[in-house]
Amino acid sequence: MHKLELRRQFIHLIYGPILVLLHYYQIINESLVLGMIIGGAIASYLIKHEKLSLIARVLALFERDHHMKQFPGRGILFFTIGAYLCLILFPQHIAYAGILILSVGDAFTNIIGRHFGKIKTKLNPNKFIEGTLVGILVSIPVAYYFVPNIYAAISAACIAMFLEMPHLKLFGYEIDDNLLIPLGASFTLSLFV
Repeated sequence: MHKLELRRQFIHLIYGPILVLLHYYQIINESLVLGMIIGGAIASYLIKHEKLSLIARVLALFERDHHMKQFPGRGILFFTIGAYLCLILFPQHIAYAGILILSVGDAFTNIIGRHFGKIKTKLNPNKFIEGTLVGILVSIPVAYYFVPNIYAAISAACIAMFLEMPHLKLFGYEIDDNLLIPLGASFTLSLFV
């Protein structure tokens, strides 16, 4: 597997738990997360226009080349937007579940799919069934920890990993799965509470 993708998924695996812990211990709140989004959007603009070369070099270690040219920091920015929306729309425990399902499920889907995948999905030829199944399996205990209902946990994990597969577009713009996964998981869990 390409080292860039491993680094990207490592960030996925640690960013969600860090956000959740910082919020849980009231080190950050929703206003600060919104500030992170605004700061991230400004940084992305400045990086794209070659104003922050040091930050661009660091970001390039974790960002795909085409994103560095079109929308630097896209993944982490949409991850943060998804987390923010979960925190303001859902009860805390459900928001945390959605954020951590994104963190864990999406990372494992990518790692397993790229490294061990053999069966491509019909929704996206770049995604693999093996990755999706592992993503579901690692997401179920995360969901169950926050909402101890096995049907809720299975449903949320399946919906979240289904949302990870296709390239959905709205008004011609691709909707990042880092936005869809936590919202889909949190919404699904909220139906069972």
